[in-house]
Amino acid sequence: MYGFFETQFGVRMLRAQERLKAIAADSATAAILTVRTGEPLLAVERVTHTYGERPVEWRRGLCSDAPASTI
Repeated sequence: MYGFFETQFGVRMLRAQERLKAIAADSATAAILTVRTGEPLLAVERVTHTYGERPVEWRRGLCSDAPASTI
């Protein structure tokens, strides 16, 4: 994806920062991930910067350790 940004838009990704946080699944997230409401999840937020510390990407992922057979 970063190659696409560079070739199509001339934006070079220079630095990324990720933050991890434990959260409880809300009802909407629980339904999507097929887990129980309140189930512990790992939230991963990533911000990627270009020149001048300008943020150019923000991404959030939610991870569950539920067995694949229940998802």
